[in-house]
Amino acid sequence: MSDTSRSYLILGALYLCIGMFMGIVMGIKESFELAPVHAHINLVGFASHTAFGLVGKVWPTVARDALARIQFLSFAIGSPILMIGIAVSILSQVPILAIIGSLLTLLGALLYLVMVVRSSGTA
Repeated sequence: MSDTSRSYLILGALYLCIGMFMGIVMGIKESFELAPVHAHINLVGFASHTAFGLVGKVWPTVARDALARIQFLSFAIGSPILMIGIAVSILSQVPILAIIGSLLTLLGALLYLVMVVRSSGTA
């Protein structure tokens, strides 16, 4: 398994725990103002990171693509910026972090698309 795939799987598991913990805390407090953050932790954090890691494990040509490191850095750095940015935007109406994080994660998703398309002939 590539280092990138392993890193994605570890991050996915971390986001799973963070998302579950946040959901439990919101439920206990009966305060759901940050539910969009919780949703992004679960979808972008857990589901996407885990999917990228599993695809890299079962389809190694994707993980070995020349863009893999840049794609990983863009998505892995953009994700927490996005999540924190959503929280800041909800609490203070200042969306700049959410915008920056969104653009970085979108870049990571687009690079992933390029990697999958380039590897599709070698699956």
